[in-house]
Amino acid sequence: MKVTTSAGTPAYLKNLNEWTLLERIIADGPLSRAELSRRTGLSKPTVSSAILQLLERGLVRETGRGDNSQGRKSTLLEFNRTCYYVIGIDLGATRIRMALGDLEGQICGFRQAPMPGEGVQGAELQALIIAEAEALLREQGVTWHSIQAATIGIPGIVDTASGKVSQLVSPLPGAEESLSRDQLNALLPVRVETENDVNLAALAEYSIRHSVDSGSLLYFSLGEGTGGGLVLNGAIFRGFRGAAGEFANMTLRGERVEEILSAGGLMRLAARFAGEAGEKEDRMLKASITSPERLIEQARGEDPAAIVVLDAYCDLLAEALTNVCAVIAPETVVLGGGIGCNGDVLLPRLESRLSGFASRPSLVVTRHQEKDVVLGAIQTAVQAALRNIRDAYQSLSPSNNMN
Repeated sequence: MKVTTSAGTPAYLKNLNEWTLLERIIADGPLSRAELSRRTGLSKPTVSSAILQLLERGLVRETGRGDNSQGRKSTLLEFNRTCYYVIGIDLGATRIRMALGDLEGQICGFRQAPMPGEGVQGAELQALIIAEAEALLREQGVTWHSIQAATIGIPGIVDTASGKVSQLVSPLPGAEESLSRDQLNALLPVRVETENDVNLAALAEYSIRHSVDSGSLLYFSLGEGTGGGLVLNGAIFRGFRGAAGEFANMTLRGERVEEILSAGGLMRLAARFAGEAGEKEDRMLKASITSPERLIEQARGEDPAAIVVLDAYCDLLAEALTNVCAVIAPETVVLGGGIGCNGDVLLPRLESRLSGFASRPSLVVTRHQEKDVVLGAIQTAVQAALRNIRDAYQSLSPSNNMN
């Protein structure tokens, strides 16, 4: 092979300068041209020429004037966060949620639709993803040409190295192959990343609770199923082949945690108490156990029978948290999911049950509610989009110009 371009090629240096300035504006902006020259070491003429190209490409924009103490106020430059967009997708047990985000991770549009019932398989599921994504784009007046990347949160084990998926939760078992990264990249006209859904929720929560990439956060999802996501020093901890955080497979009192702490587990607990109660309490409980939402609402209203069930449920949840935290010792535990987001009834009970735990973490409830997974997906997609832009600028590097 012969290198046909050297590191000193004008086109390569021009791209390198533009990327250097863009990266600085993304990290530190808004900045003036003079300040960019000082921070990057590039000459003022080089900065002016490169900024002109970035403005023409729509990657940066001028925004007001700087606060100069003397002389003419300089024009500031900022990253154009709407030069491209990304998509975040949450394949939930009952709903598919999608969000359009700008390149600063802000949601620009959101939609959700019911997930088909049991047995939804390859072609049908893929068609649903495409249809919902295109509906979202139409609603926001955006085309695929403006999308740089997409991230899909999947309710199962995702091996991010291979892109393979396993152990999908209901109603998706059997759709593993159709949700592999290779198939999704062939399906959508943009770069697709895949990740476990609870990992993405944990990442979204971490980003608003930690100003620097330090510390640890555990996200415990309690809903139709159970799952966990762990973020250490700003990065998702995935474990071997992406299997970290599979709390559903832990055992508690001889049963799988998912059988005990999921929505179904809560209903079985309520039914057991109803069977053991007297006639009056039995009637009260049966009125409360039509759904987890109804039971929690009854407990919130100080219904004695519902409180008994919820107290027993929190005993089990506290025991599970004690076991997990004894090993991981996270600084923060975030509860999420359809059950976990009810912090007003869960947190006081859990705080009292964990009061004697030596390494007791801070217990909180997700701030994002049903959007936690799509927000984490958007954050991940933004990083992929920025890598795409960087790679485009590095396409003229010597290593990419050999024949």
